[in-house]
Amino acid sequence: MKYLILALTVFFSFTSNLFSQDEEKSSLLWEISGKKVKSPSYLFGTMHLIPKDDFYFPEELKEKVTSTDLLLMEVAGLQAQSQGTQLIMLEEGNLFDFFTEEQSDSIFVALNDLFGYTEEQVKMMFGSFKPFFLTQLFSSKQFGEAPESYEITLENLAKSNNMSVAGLETVEEQMGFINDLSQDMQVEMVMAAVRSAGDEMDEDTKKLIAAYTSRDLDQIHQYFIESSATSSEIESKLLNNRNKKWIDPIKKTIRKNKTFIAVGAAHLPGENGVINLLRKEGYTVTPIQY
Repeated sequence: MKYLILALTVFFSFTSNLFSQDEEKSSLLWEISGKKVKSPSYLFGTMHLIPKDDFYFPEELKEKVTSTDLLLMEVAGLQAQSQGTQLIMLEEGNLFDFFTEEQSDSIFVALNDLFGYTEEQVKMMFGSFKPFFLTQLFSSKQFGEAPESYEITLENLAKSNNMSVAGLETVEEQMGFINDLSQDMQVEMVMAAVRSAGDEMDEDTKKLIAAYTSRDLDQIHQYFIESSATSSEIESKLLNNRNKKWIDPIKKTIRKNKTFIAVGAAHLPGENGVINLLRKEGYTVTPIQY
């Protein structure tokens, strides 16, 4: 379950000697300056879902957002995300073709316990979806009722202040990263969710949230590397490759606009993280406390 939560919230990787706690404080908010940047831009690490009580969005953070001209997120706009439903539908076959009979029975039991659905209802309602849909469905319970979203909050703030909103990738590209995972990996993500389906919030989730709210990059790194489900396939396809692909559009954007960049916190640190990749390009990236 550890990696499942990470995959849906922060996709985190970290190199411990890159951010020495003695040299600079850990933060989720960073200023980008230097190298043809006329006005500083900002880089912010989000958690895509977080319980209401742990959601922190103070005035200082709002001021940083509204001092910029452009909000740059992983995907541009809530409307675009809502249009992604069709992308989690199977083109052919049935969802339960992915699973053994025993695995399917476990899924039926878990969905009955959580939502009261019968096996027949599950087959009828979800049979045409891809496995990742079940991953999202099960994991939603880990963050309480009506969890908050930094992305939704940021976009609403941008719209209310007449800021432009842009994306680093499309919904189609994001789903493509999931679809490119091996079938075994997709099945394992679902079954990991099933194994923790009865927990409203397990201890691992609490640790992750505590690490995020304390802005402790080293702690989140430890959380990540201790996960038995961490794989080079996941790290490469969902994290490192995307980070590298984002650098050129980020460079072009911050040269033209004062920009607030918001991506999952997992993408910030590490040798292949956005912070280090920007520094390698000659930018000054400085932590900001708020």
